[in-house]
Order: sequence, then structure tokens, then C-alpha cells
Amino acid sequence: MKKLLFIINPVAGKKHAGSSMYNVVKRFCDAGYLVTIAVTQYKGHGKELAKAAADEGFDLVVCTGGDGTLNEVTSGIVEGGKYMPFGYLPAGSTNDFARTLGISTIPLKATEHIIQEKPKTLDMGNFNDGQQHFIYIASFGAFTEVSYSASQTAKNRFGHLAYLYEGIKDMTHLRAYNVTVKADGDRTYKGRYIFGCVTNTRSIAGLIKLYDKKVDLNDGMFEVMLVKEPKDPIDFSNIILGLSTTVQGNEMFDYFRASDLTFTMDKNAPWTVDGEEAKSDKVIHLTNMKEALTIYK
Repeated sequence: MKKLLFIINPVAGKKHAGSSMYNVVKRFCDAGYLVTIAVTQYKGHGKELAKAAADEGFDLVVCTGGDGTLNEVTSGIVEGGKYMPFGYLPAGSTNDFARTLGISTIPLKATEHIIQEKPKTLDMGNFNDGQQHFIYIASFGAFTEVSYSASQTAKNRFGHLAYLYEGIKDMTHLRAYNVTVKADGDRTYKGRYIFGCVTNTRSIAGLIKLYDKKVDLNDGMFEVMLVKEPKDPIDFSNIILGLSTTVQGNEMFDYFRASDLTFTMDKNAPWTVDGEEAKSDKVIHLTNMKEALTIYK
């Protein structure tokens, strides 16, 4: 009998009803899994649980919660250094990663796909040489503080609207950073940017969409978007247009792909990884860990 560790974040998103989680666990049991339930008690607990899962003899880790919970669990798997597939039942406010992969927000439906065991490999991001990891985004500047400045209560109640409200407030005090980006050792991007993101997703904080058919979650490459400092209302309008349609060909964006990136900045900027506050520095190094994870979906 296969052993499954089911990690539950009880405060993420709008919460799944108790009966819903009972049905999920029952379905896993009916499929032949011996299920152990672990409810996270504090920030970072999900990472600790996932990191120890392989040593404790589990065959599969499944987590339910938001993008932050997913980051903790996948980071724990990678840092544990042993092969451990995982499944995800999204229960957050925006669920960027789940939206990109087409994972259902209906618990039993997502459970059924995990049970069918259709594995897909995924890249993982390495932030500042192992300080932290991210599964779908690392970002700095405008909008970056939105994800952790919106209260959990507001996110649970209003979902995307909470992020939108914080995003609008953020636009009233834009700050630009002098940034030099070295990409894969042979390309350099330099300028004053108000926002930058290194992504492996098509959706960012429920606000920004990358309409790019080439986005692939296991190709060993990041999609990188840098938003230039607006000089006048026309520039600002072009930024809004690019974020709402496509950034390709828009002069207010530098958009490219790379697997190894070094950001050198004139001052510390707020960074996040998967929507959670990250350690900031004037030099940030990011690398793509190609196919570091396996998800059942």
C-alpha cells in the first residue's frame, strides 16, 4: 500500500469545507493510499514536513492551500534532495500556478487527476544560490509588495479584488531602480525599471497575464519581464496596455528568456518568491533547476 502525506494549510484562501476534505481523504483511501494528515501550525511548517517525507517512507505528498503553501512544500521536496512526487489541491485566493497548469479548484476533481497519476515534470527556481526556491515567480519593485501587504482576511474574503486594491495603491508611489541584468552570460539588459519578474507561469498575482504560447513549465527557461520607468502619461498608458494585452513589441518592456540571471541593483529592492517576502540584496542570482519536480495532475 502506498503512503500519502496530506499537508493542509487551514487558513489559506476561502478554505475548503470539512466535508470536502473528508471526501478527498476517503477518495485517496479508496484508491489504495494509506493517508497521513498533517495540518500546518506555523509559517515554514509545510516545508519541514515535505523535506522529511521521503525519509519517513512516503510515496507521495499532496498539499492544499495557496501559492505560499505550494512554495513551502515544493521547496521542502527540492531541499530534501530525494525524489518525491507531489499533488496540489488549490485553495488560495489567486492560485496562479494552478491556473497555468489547469488544475481544478474543485477538490474532488483535482483529487481524481492525482489518483490517475499522470506525471508532469516541472522546473524550479533557485533564488540567490539556495537561500530560497520558487516554483512560479520571483519579482521585485511595483506590485511586488501587493501579495504580502494584502491581509489574509481580505484575500480570503475578496480574492482577486484584494490584490487589485493593493495594486492600485502601489501605483501611487512608483519607485524606479537602476538595474543591470546579465542573462546566460552573453546578454545584458540595463535601465531604470519599476518592476521585474522571473517567471514560470502565465499569471502573476491574479493581475498580470503573459499571453505567450511559448511559456513551458519544464523547458529549463524562465520568462523574464522588466517594466521600464514611465516618463510621461503616454508611457504609463503603454504599460497598462502591455499588462492587459501583451508585452511583446511594447517599448516599455524588456521581455526575454533565460536560465541563469544576475540582477545588480543600485539599492535594495523588495523581492518576493511565489508571493512571499524574500531576502533582498543589491545582487540577486537566479538559476533554473530544470525538471526538478514531478507533479501528478
